[in-house]
Amino acid sequence: MLSLFIHIGVLGVIEFKRFADFTNSPPKAPEKRIRIVLQNNESKPKQIVTSEKSKDKTRDEKAKYLSENTQKFQKQMTAKTTGSFKAAGKGRKNGRKVQPQNRPTPPTPLVQKVAKSVKNQKKRGKVSKKNLKFADLAVGMTSPKNQPKKKIAATSLAALGIKNGLKGKSGLSANNDFVEDVPLGDMTRLNTVEYKYYGFYHRIKQKLEQYWGNSIQRKAEALWKSGRRLPASKNRITSLEIILDTKGNIVRINVKGSSGVRELDDAAIESFNRAGPFPNPPSGMMKNGLAKIEWGFVVKS
Repeated sequence: MLSLFIHIGVLGVIEFKRFADFTNSPPKAPEKRIRIVLQNNESKPKQIVTSEKSKDKTRDEKAKYLSENTQKFQKQMTAKTTGSFKAAGKGRKNGRKVQPQNRPTPPTPLVQKVAKSVKNQKKRGKVSKKNLKFADLAVGMTSPKNQPKKKIAATSLAALGIKNGLKGKSGLSANNDFVEDVPLGDMTRLNTVEYKYYGFYHRIKQKLEQYWGNSIQRKAEALWKSGRRLPASKNRITSLEIILDTKGNIVRINVKGSSGVRELDDAAIESFNRAGPFPNPPSGMMKNGLAKIEWGFVVKS
């Protein structure tokens, strides 16, 4: 099986894994990881990432990453599950795949009122059949005490998640940032430095996620149908320069460096054109009414 890594970023990286061999069967939907790396001297860290939040807001002088906040963890890790960023919920790894809010519907005010009336009657003495209403019977029938007892395994009662996950959330952590030299784990915990333009780049990343995966998939299928395949152990890099106006509209896209595979270059351009515009670019990025950003798409076979 041919394994490809497709990297995207501001001269950064989006990783795609596990493409099927083009010569045997059509490529399957790939996993995606993203690395956005700044090519300027505004700050020492260069790569923009998304991380779960830490209570420690001190700055790690050796931090390699830029993000929404300055923070520090005792141990860095990145989620082994690939996907749009998601914080881990509190629960069990073998728990139920349901959201915490999917709980039994609480009693309506009317049912609560009837139940309270029956309870008060019981306090004063035995509830008489004469005063017992149909609604009282309904409450009695739906009371948990009158329901047949079922033995349920403790693990099935817990939501899917991890022991030290966030309360009110469910599910395992996920991340599609491509970070090197950081071990995989159950959560994404990275030492980061606050970056003033993080929000803008993050919005671009979220919009691109909706389009570039499908574009690459279609181009990969075109390669397979033509009988072509990418040579092993060779990087294919498409470097784009995107010019935006003050409203975030794409003025033009220049190919600064071709991957050598027309389909991959086309996929990179198509992704940006479909994802744009990118409203409200920061004024600090504007020069003569235009903002210039660079993104690199890298295919590693």
